[in-house]
Amino acid sequence: MPLDFPTIAFVGLLLYFSIALGFSLILLVQRDQWVPRLWAGSLWAGAVSTALFSLPLPIPEVALILLRNVVAMLCSVLLLAGVALFVGRRPPWRAALALAGLYLLGIAWFSVVAPDLRIRLVLYSALFIVWKFWEAWLLLRYASSEVRISTRLAAAVFLLDALVFLLRALAPINPDAAGNVLQAGLPMYITYVGGLFTTLAQCFALMLMIVERQLAQLRRLARIDPLTGALNRAALLEDGQQQLALYQRQRRPFSALMLDLDHFKQINDSLGHQAGDVALRHTVQVLRGNLRRYDVLLGRYGGEEFVLLLPGVALADAAELAERLRAGLAGSPATGAGQPIALSASFGVAEAGPVTDLDELLDQADRGLYRAKRAGRNQVACA
Repeated sequence: MPLDFPTIAFVGLLLYFSIALGFSLILLVQRDQWVPRLWAGSLWAGAVSTALFSLPLPIPEVALILLRNVVAMLCSVLLLAGVALFVGRRPPWRAALALAGLYLLGIAWFSVVAPDLRIRLVLYSALFIVWKFWEAWLLLRYASSEVRISTRLAAAVFLLDALVFLLRALAPINPDAAGNVLQAGLPMYITYVGGLFTTLAQCFALMLMIVERQLAQLRRLARIDPLTGALNRAALLEDGQQQLALYQRQRRPFSALMLDLDHFKQINDSLGHQAGDVALRHTVQVLRGNLRRYDVLLGRYGGEEFVLLLPGVALADAAELAERLRAGLAGSPATGAGQPIALSASFGVAEAGPVTDLDELLDQADRGLYRAKRAGRNQVACA
């Protein structure tokens, strides 16, 4: 098959429709997610733009040029919006649409008023370089650490695509092209082939980003108590042991608070288990509201029992914090079953020694907790 633009465009058409269809299958399992929707829409717009290049259509050449560029801008705006949403930013609709609008005005001018294929290709390449750097910047600046691998790979692919567009802008054009990009010549064809490869790489990079995000969410869900949002017991013990060993090596203090809601069974028996769930969620909210200045591990240890691990905090400061938490909880009733639910908690406090392991530390805090309960509850007791 000869290397000419219609052949390249036809191969690109098959490639674009294949990846757009394949990517759209993601929507079968992520119907409520806007990021894959936007990216699938971008790929379909790219497929349509490629079809306008490769298929003979009974449309005047100028109208076809404008239509191709409008669809290409839609492709880019949707891709950029999806990248922004993926990293937790608001899509820059106004800026992106304004940039696309200015570009389309330039294309219209150099297609109708002062036809010039070279300027059109330079404008097209320059704008796509801006898009690709914009997308790469969003990924490198705002992506969370849990998707670092896929976002860095995607940013590298976007920058590689920008390089392809730069080469396209610099490539010589066949003098006999007469304004027709289909006759632009071999150097231009080669850049289009490079563009097909980067398009395929971008699709795989986007899929990898979605997969890595899903895996990160699964790992996070496996560590979180679904009712309260605190760490579950397994995650608390795993992270706590690592932190304790680190602080012991550094010879720095490490304390633990264990708290148990007082008379929690009465809440369940009198108001129902839904009210009990409200009380547990409210407890975690109050605790977090008073822990903003601390590097703390907060976990649900079981039932109505919670543990706070305090790296770098000595026993006296931990006891003072426990008293503030106790007072904050007692002074902040929850609301459930249409009425306020008075809450209080008993606290046990302990500090780890140089060779204390986490089980021993929690056992000491537990003994302090039962001292507080035996003394009448709603108290703080140190081991």
